[in-house]
Amino acid sequence: MNLSKLSDEELASYMQKKSGEGIEYLIDRYEKSLLRYVGYLIKDADTSQDVVQDTFLAVYENINSFDTKKKFSSWIYRIAHNKSIDEIKKRAKTITLGEREIVDERNDAQRIDKSIDMIRTKQIVGEAVEQLSIKYKEAIILRYYEEKSYEDISDICRCPVSTVGVRIRRALEMIKTKINIDNIEEYL
Repeated sequence: MNLSKLSDEELASYMQKKSGEGIEYLIDRYEKSLLRYVGYLIKDADTSQDVVQDTFLAVYENINSFDTKKKFSSWIYRIAHNKSIDEIKKRAKTITLGEREIVDERNDAQRIDKSIDMIRTKQIVGEAVEQLSIKYKEAIILRYYEEKSYEDISDICRCPVSTVGVRIRRALEMIKTKINIDNIEEYL
């Protein structure tokens, strides 16, 4: 049987029957996107790598709890989400004054002229996304960087689809207010 040709859900079902055999195919499929997603949330490459490894370990250990009638991608992103939130909470307890000063410096982005080039504008928008609270930042990252549907985001964040829409709309408004650029979505 060629495991690489199975859908995520079929591969998960196979793993359930074979005591986790085939996990390497899921790692191949999801490692890069999970590293990108977790990296957006945590902003530390080594810690992000650890969180993604913990995610795959949790998938391996809990594969039998996955309902193969549901989307596997939402399930694995939810695990990565939970692991990331745990890490963020742990790191929040050890925030230093220096990190707070960096956040204050980012607030200066409001004064940047609208006519700056696309690359700089994207960087500024990215910094503004970083300043959002986790629930808004996560909604923006999943929607615009990971290109997830509202339904997928709802599954990952365990909130109603309508809440996802509200979070995305509010986050876009916060970014617009902070950096004074009307068409934010163009830069995400």
